Amino acid sequence: MDTNLIAILGVGIALASLMITSQRATRDELRHLGERIDRLSKKVDLLAERQAKLEGLLEGLREAMTGRRVSS
Repeated sequence: MDTNLIAILGVGIALASLMITSQRATRDELRHLGERIDRLSKKVDLLAERQAKLEGLLEGLREAMTGRRVSS
């Protein structure tokens, strides 16, 4: 084989290896990011539920203090 062909094949193999490694690392980072987003989404949902509960309690307190129903 010609030395130029061997060099070209060697560079091609090295580049392919680098691309595969880089893609694997990116895929792992995206998976980790997805897990973090899922956890944040659950926390936001929990906060929304807690806020709704507080709003309901405040509305009930207003009604009890004023003696009339507060419009929504």
